[in-house]
Amino acid sequence: MLGLGNRYFLVFLLLLASLGSHSEEDTPVELQEIYGEIDLSEAVDFRPPDYSGQEDRLGYGTGAFSVPTGMEPRVSFWLDIYTKYSTDQGLLHDSEYVHLVYEQVDFKEIMRRQDLSDRQKSRERRKLVNAAKKEVRERLERLARLKSSVGLSGKDLRYWYLFQNVDEKNKYLKASRKGRLRFQLGQKNRFVEGIYHSGKYIQQMEDIFAKANLPLELTRLVYVESSFNPKARSKVGASGMWQFMRRTAKSYMKLNASVDERNDPLKATESAAKMLASNYKMLESWPLAVTGYNHGAFGVRKLVKRFGTRDLAELTEVRRGRFGFASANFYASFLAALEAEKNALKYFGKVKMAPELKSEKLVLTKNLDVKHLFKWFGGDKKRAKLFNMHVHDRVWKGSYPLNKKTFVRLPVDQFAAASAELKNLPAAKLSGFSGEIHRIQSGETISGIARRYGVKQRTLMDMNNISNPRRIRAGQKLMIP
Repeated sequence: MLGLGNRYFLVFLLLLASLGSHSEEDTPVELQEIYGEIDLSEAVDFRPPDYSGQEDRLGYGTGAFSVPTGMEPRVSFWLDIYTKYSTDQGLLHDSEYVHLVYEQVDFKEIMRRQDLSDRQKSRERRKLVNAAKKEVRERLERLARLKSSVGLSGKDLRYWYLFQNVDEKNKYLKASRKGRLRFQLGQKNRFVEGIYHSGKYIQQMEDIFAKANLPLELTRLVYVESSFNPKARSKVGASGMWQFMRRTAKSYMKLNASVDERNDPLKATESAAKMLASNYKMLESWPLAVTGYNHGAFGVRKLVKRFGTRDLAELTEVRRGRFGFASANFYASFLAALEAEKNALKYFGKVKMAPELKSEKLVLTKNLDVKHLFKWFGGDKKRAKLFNMHVHDRVWKGSYPLNKKTFVRLPVDQFAAASAELKNLPAAKLSGFSGEIHRIQSGETISGIARRYGVKQRTLMDMNNISNPRRIRAGQKLMIP
């Protein structure tokens, strides 16, 4: 295995999903660990995916997920990120012509220093990236003042020829401007770690997509979204392996005071299958439908109509700037992930996968105290949490019960006994609030009520199952956390 022991300090930011249009936002210089331990003693050998026998699947055909003509350089860039560079390395590159790589940044020397804390190492990594960016900008600005490459050598000459096929006025000057120079952290060891954690869920994910008559390849979007990290969170509010936003998730999943189903890998997979099927029915093309998962299907359809083309390469490579960085690279990085996983033995050598995490879903017929859930796991709280990633912290702390009509996941051998016991358990009394009930007065807002009682607005909304803070009415009663 390659680099499976690497662990990082900063909070997790997504590789792609949180990056905005024409922004100089980079991937972070460090990544948080994927949730879940790596136990090679119980691991199984990597099994290359089998995508045969899918001729009748929705939108499937010869070359359904082949690289679109014109996108080859973009896909190649992401394949290098996934298979050549570790998270102790990164590339400075152009954000529009992503395959134009200026410099490699190496953090290995910093990571070997014993005199630095994790926080100090993080700071040094960022300083190294900023210094390298400054040098690249200055070089591009010098080249912008020249009319030919006569007399150039070394890096100056290499930079000059990087742009030899770019037909754009003032191309060196534009490339030096804010928004064009970008840092991308390597993902090689991260990808291998993602392969390991995929073993817990990938077979069940494939079963879900097969049942929905969708191509199995689409399950590998999770490598792009989260590297199979069930605790992935983006700074814009996306959550879980499939990185659903709250407003989107409300159409498919429960988000209430006790659970956030975005963080249940299998429920989120069912929801992703529905969303991708809907995208395909609207856009009638998997490259467009997959891009719509990131950009929004309606947004993609608008661009298709505006430019009169259904060719994703045309929309991303020729109509530059119509997509943000994440959307323009989403399908390319997905294709790169398909290749990296399919030929993992070639790119990474011997690779292992976690054993499948099999479970049964028990739908609650009454409010349930978390102590009973712990009991069904033999008192193993860590294992209970592993099976139930969608349960909120307030429930684990015992300050709020699991709500009626939500579900919990149990080991297969515990399901029958737990199901029988649930019938005889008393419903848990609602706890986790001050005992106060606030009746909304005319003119009051959720934010104002939250401030009044010194609680977070989101906590107040979750506890009272409010999805839209504007849709409250006078006379409505609120439980106060």
